[in-house]
Amino acid sequence: MKKGFLLMKYAKKIPSVDKELSDKLILDGWIKIKEPSNLGTATLLSVPFMFINGAISMAIAFYLYPPLKEFFNSNKQGFSISISADLFTMIYEIVVILLFMVLHEFLHACFIPNVLRSDKTYWGINGFCGFVFTTEKIKKGRFVIISIMPFILLSVILPFILNSLGLLNAYTIILCLINSMGSCVDFLNICLVAIQIPNGSYIVNNGFETFYIDTSHM
Repeated sequence: MKKGFLLMKYAKKIPSVDKELSDKLILDGWIKIKEPSNLGTATLLSVPFMFINGAISMAIAFYLYPPLKEFFNSNKQGFSISISADLFTMIYEIVVILLFMVLHEFLHACFIPNVLRSDKTYWGINGFCGFVFTTEKIKKGRFVIISIMPFILLSVILPFILNSLGLLNAYTIILCLINSMGSCVDFLNICLVAIQIPNGSYIVNNGFETFYIDTSHM
């Protein structure tokens, strides 16, 4: 029977490793890549990407938003920042940041094949971090696209759109910067997959474990 449209399942956290599934994948010829075993370690290893991504966002901001360059040029001898905001404004800005993070995760999901019909795709919020997780079998090229698109759309393309609409300002720049730096784990995953997995291979995730199989073996 043909599946109807499904919404992604909600999960409180990324599913843990299913040992039986790992054993079955290995027996079927899938190969486990070398990668961090938990989110904490992955975040630590992705710090260099955090700085690189942040530098890219700031370069775009300097190019598009002259007041930012003027601000730093006028404060070469040192500067101070004063913040004044009422409680409502602070809550509003925090909510927008959280929604921006959720948007980041749903953009990941948008590029998962047949995501609306998938019963293997989950989303959730773990503390201040959102996540989308799927156990669908995905080609290497599609995996890279899924991983990088939130950065491309929200931190590279969006600033140009906001600038053309006259909506680029300090706050929207900060939103794009948060998204950019928060994409660091995505870039770590892209790097691990690019180095260890042959082109054309299929990838499947089992908790924090990633397996691949060359299409020539399928």
